[in-house]
Amino acid sequence: MGDPIFVVGSQRSGTTLLRLMLNAHPNIAIPFESNFIVDTARRIDEYGDLRDRKNLRRLLDDIAEDSFVARGGLIVDKEKILAFSPDTYPELIRSIYTVYAASHGKTRWGDKDPAYVTDLDVIHELFPDCRIIHIVRDGRDVASSLMGLDWGSRNIPRLARDWQWKVTLAHKMGAMIPDQYLEVRYEDLVRSPQACLEEICDFVGERYDDAMLRYHEEASKSMPSDSLKYHASSISPPDPAKIQMWKSKMTPSDQMIYEQIAGETLNDFGYEGIHGRVTLAAKIRHLQYTLFRRW
Repeated sequence: MGDPIFVVGSQRSGTTLLRLMLNAHPNIAIPFESNFIVDTARRIDEYGDLRDRKNLRRLLDDIAEDSFVARGGLIVDKEKILAFSPDTYPELIRSIYTVYAASHGKTRWGDKDPAYVTDLDVIHELFPDCRIIHIVRDGRDVASSLMGLDWGSRNIPRLARDWQWKVTLAHKMGAMIPDQYLEVRYEDLVRSPQACLEEICDFVGERYDDAMLRYHEEASKSMPSDSLKYHASSISPPDPAKIQMWKSKMTPSDQMIYEQIAGETLNDFGYEGIHGRVTLAAKIRHLQYTLFRRW
């Protein structure tokens, strides 16, 4: 087993797309979002000494009951996991994913969860040998995508600050472990998928395989059925039309508000700005968000 691979990024940045591409590699298994790793790490003391088999089994039972774990089919055979005799939390996680990978005929495991984008310190503490891939997408496209979802925020200032905070924090943490951190642009992955995937494979120490470009042929089978409606583009071939959606989906006022808040960060990550003078309409719109849109 090679070093574990973690795919992170703010929501709607292409983490699912990248996960499906990597999962199509003949050696790599990356299941549906785990959801449990960081939260459980923060309360691991509740389980006591994991060298005690009863404590270990209780922890594994609780992990298996997590809704994301269950939906993704991560844990099917607990006895195979326990057969590795893990006696620490990281060892238990490795055992869980090793069994999952082996069940799919793979020799390498990884994990994908947008929520971990601000918790790279926890991930690195648990797995000092990990490889972290941070996928970054133009924040305005992230906002446009989120606003189109039934669970997404409609508050442009909030979306701008959230994206700015997440990408900046991950970038700064990644700079502390440069040999284990790779930043990938969503736009590059969509426009030039092979070149981008070759770079990623080199980073994680795997040989590039063309099967990664054919991920969409089996992608829907790797997703919980209730998540497919949110990832129609992720289970389809790369679509350059998804790039710069914000130009047609965001109003001029919303574009100005977003750039007022996160313009410097957009520029830092190489995304063009509109640089127009803030209009009275944009100022009024910003006030409306402040007074009336709480989410």
